[in-house]
Amino acid sequence: MLVISRRIGESFVIGDDITATVVDITGEKVVLGLDAPRSVQIVRVEPPAGEKPAINERGYGRQYKKGLRPPPKK
Repeated sequence: MLVISRRIGESFVIGDDITATVVDITGEKVVLGLDAPRSVQIVRVEPPAGEKPAINERGYGRQYKKGLRPPPKK
């Protein structure tokens, strides 16, 4: 898993034709804008109803495995 840091207004590119831009950050919520061709299917994955992603002591979700470094805290 690639972990990157972006600020509001900054973007990153996936492949040749998909651009993701950070539109807003409010608390724990990050809003991304995705620019992709209509032929690319984008599907949201939602947590089960009533569940909130687990956060560890560093403020990151459990999806970070040992050996991976999350972005530095600011």
